[in-house]
Amino acid sequence: MIFYDIYSDVPDEVLGQFVASQQLGRLVTSTLDGQPHIGLYPFVFLGPTIEMHLHRDDEQLADLRVNPKCAFEVGEMLGTIPSHWIHPTNAVYATAYYRTVIFECEVTISDDLSVLAAQQQRLMEHYQPGGGFQALNAEDPMYRNPLNTIVALRLTVRVRKVKWKLAQNRDRETRAKVIGHLREREAGADRAAADALQWTLDYESAKQGSSTTC
Repeated sequence: MIFYDIYSDVPDEVLGQFVASQQLGRLVTSTLDGQPHIGLYPFVFLGPTIEMHLHRDDEQLADLRVNPKCAFEVGEMLGTIPSHWIHPTNAVYATAYYRTVIFECEVTISDDLSVLAAQQQRLMEHYQPGGGFQALNAEDPMYRNPLNTIVALRLTVRVRKVKWKLAQNRDRETRAKVIGHLREREAGADRAAADALQWTLDYESAKQGSSTTC
């Protein structure tokens, strides 16, 4: 994947909100001989670190024990558009819109039950903020055996790569036209795609206004 500057110009605060709002993320690991593995997992995003857990028999845990370098990705597919929305005859203009953030990380592994209980508590508070569960405690018989089946992962972010492919390579008039088509079609994630493209227009306007007042 190529990370052009026009697609990676997203404020840190907006990126943080996007990552934290995703329900699951993809962990990519590799064996020492280069065989990659990928899995989809719940997680807690803490900015410089990402927390998650794996079953002790997971093949990706075996990877991480010998190669602690990994990647973690969250993304959102917003849909495809036909070429004729932009050009009447040129098929090159057919495209897809999406948002993805990729973190290149180094992992720390812990099987300490107190660490696991604290991490699982944070995970539950993130996914179930309304409560309805007994607080996790490593000494609680209800939780002790389940905690013994998993390990805690802390992914320290070394590199962050961003690609929000939202027609930023098109002029404002073309983007406005595509937004209109998306709102008219309203298939799948078209409404979300239209909102995302509108965000690029609003963000550019805000930046231009800020530079004008300075």
